[in-house]
Amino acid sequence: MGNIEFTDNASAFTFTFGPSATPPLTITGQGISNRSRAQQSFIVAATSSGYKDPQLKFINSASAGGDDMFYCAGPETEQGYGGGVICFCDNSTAGSATFKVWTGAGTPPKHSTVGGEVSFCDSSSASTAHFKIYGTLGTDGDTFGNVVFHDTATAANATFINVGGTVSGGDGGNTQFYGNSSAAYGIYNNYGGTYSKANGGDVAFDATADGGHGHYYNHAAKAAGAYGGVTSFNNNPPHMTNQGASAGHGTYFNYGAREGEQGGGGHLEFSAKYGSPTGANATIANYGSTIASKSSAGHTVFSINLPTDYYPTAGNATIWNHPGVSEGTAAGFTEFSVYGTGAGSHVPTAGDGTFFNLGGYTPKATGGYTVFSGTSSAGNATLIAYGGTHGGYGGRIVFYGESSGGTAKVELFGNGALDIGDHLKGLTIGALELTGGIIVTQLGTETTGLTVSGELTLKSSQANFSFWKKDDGGFSLNTPYTILTNANLSMFTAEQFSGNSIEGVEPTFSIVGNDLQVSFLQA
Repeated sequence: MGNIEFTDNASAFTFTFGPSATPPLTITGQGISNRSRAQQSFIVAATSSGYKDPQLKFINSASAGGDDMFYCAGPETEQGYGGGVICFCDNSTAGSATFKVWTGAGTPPKHSTVGGEVSFCDSSSASTAHFKIYGTLGTDGDTFGNVVFHDTATAANATFINVGGTVSGGDGGNTQFYGNSSAAYGIYNNYGGTYSKANGGDVAFDATADGGHGHYYNHAAKAAGAYGGVTSFNNNPPHMTNQGASAGHGTYFNYGAREGEQGGGGHLEFSAKYGSPTGANATIANYGSTIASKSSAGHTVFSINLPTDYYPTAGNATIWNHPGVSEGTAAGFTEFSVYGTGAGSHVPTAGDGTFFNLGGYTPKATGGYTVFSGTSSAGNATLIAYGGTHGGYGGRIVFYGESSGGTAKVELFGNGALDIGDHLKGLTIGALELTGGIIVTQLGTETTGLTVSGELTLKSSQANFSFWKKDDGGFSLNTPYTILTNANLSMFTAEQFSGNSIEGVEPTFSIVGNDLQVSFLQA
């Protein structure tokens, strides 16, 4: 059919589509227009095997119409399974219509159905449409409501609400980008689960899809044990070769648990399971929580699970890690992690990103932090830890395991900290600038000394160390430990460095060539 037109005096109509082997309605012309004041509805109530088996199809340059048009894709009943499919092909557009996408509580035959779905393929566009996407009402994770972009399709300026899961093990609503599709200037709200072990709403980028200039709001879960809203990169097939999805120039807000929320925080995942994603030029904000659980804070994770040749990078992203709301509450964080064992040609890296770790604003509030573990790398990033105010703790930059400092530049302010105390060996970074700040170092047989390969700048009267020792860690009094190495240490004096006492003995600093050493001298 070429066009459907509702005239000025048209009543409110509802058109319902059931199962069929071929699309019962294909719109080929200008599309659907509504001049009446009544809302017109198209209900695709069926089960389907995917976007190639739709019940309602728009092709050529057809439009789904204006904001007085309503479309629903789902099963025939709430107790059913799967869902109907609406598909946009060629250069067709969703216009400014409203879409509901959902699925039922029933468990479908294996590999036979998807949930209710609106699919965009070829060069089609979501335009300025509004989508509300629901998760499964049962426990089958393959039948959540889904809006999917394939090929070079674009979300344009559309708005998406991905509702969090409502049953244990249930998935939330999902918006997914495949191929070379783009999130463009869309607005995406991913809400957390409302039942223990329920998953949050999700925007997923796979293949080489791009986050465009979208705005993403990942909300915390209301229920304890539920998961927050999430935006993920290369967490699903297909496998890519030396490439992956991109966060583009998007802005990503990961919210921690707020008043009344008890579950996981909103988060961003660069998991690199099927490709090598990048944070590109994104701006990311990880907010602190009002409760103690680490997972309740907003967070961003760059990770791999060995063995793999895939790896994520922060690219040129700018990331803000905000503090906990008050004493004992979790702070926003960014994490670079390596899991599993086996071979891998690359590791998660902070790339050329800039990381702002903000100090607490209230007494004893924990500062935001960036942590590197396993064999991950800080790359060539700029890592900044600001001091807290009103008695708050400073932001932190933490290196664990065998992680690498690369050529990163670290800047510390106030009581902001660089913590290498649990690193397995000495750490090397590219540059260090101190306007206050604290360097946390372990002393003993495995002293975690810091090497600065480039410029060392001291903008405050003293550089402060926080020393600690493990039980049976080999620490001895009257023994010099090299804690800082830099080619320009001769420009400084030992009196410019300070630290805490150990076993009641105050530290004594000395500069020997390119090394700063500390001893605890007991008469």
